[in-house]
Order: sequence, then C-alpha cells, then structure tokens
Amino acid sequence: MDIKERAEALREISTPGSRIGLTELSRSNAWRKALEQRGLLEIVYRADTAGYLVSVDSLNEMLDVINALESEVERLTIQQMFTARGDKEQWETGSELSQSAQESLKRRKEKIHAFLDGGR
Repeated sequence: MDIKERAEALREISTPGSRIGLTELSRSNAWRKALEQRGLLEIVYRADTAGYLVSVDSLNEMLDVINALESEVERLTIQQMFTARGDKEQWETGSELSQSAQESLKRRKEKIHAFLDGGR
C-alpha cells in the first residue's frame, strides 16, 4: 500500500460513523446500518482499537484482492525461475529428475555432511 492509499484509508476510518464504541455496540443495533454502508467499522474501547467489524461483501472483496496478489506473486516467481534457467537446454522431469538429483547429492556428499555436522 503506497502513502496515498494509506492516507485515504486513515481518512476513511477517521470520518464520523466509521468508529463505534464497544459499549454502543452492545447497547444498540444502529451500527448495522453503518456497517452495511461502509463495509468496515472500527470498534474502540476508550481510546484504543479493540477490533474491526467487516461486512461479508467487504470481506469477500479483501479475499479477492489477497487471492489476486498471491496469484501475481506466484506468476512472478515462476517467471523468475524460467528467467534464471533460461539458458538451460535440457529439462528433466519425473524419474530423470529424481535420478539427476540423487547423483548430484552423491557428488556433493562430503560438503553436505560438513554443513549438516556444523563443521565438526
């Protein structure tokens, strides 16, 4: 989240009607309309934030954004992997890959043991 988005989020939360006291929450149900309109309410106890109420629609929107960001991270990670291995012409899969990995471990056996033993 960049500075502008943070400032807008803080401005939105600080507007009247976006905060509700814990005692008011238990005494009435007027907050339901505000939650429906805003999608997010900050619950405060004295001067401290006690929690947040999130409407179902707002929660689903947040989950959609999280899923989209995770997909983008995964896409970029895969892109980096292909870029890093771009010059490799021989791609192995299945049993070929397994055999190659085992041979690599056998070749580096002493170095692996030294690392695992902590240089003992």
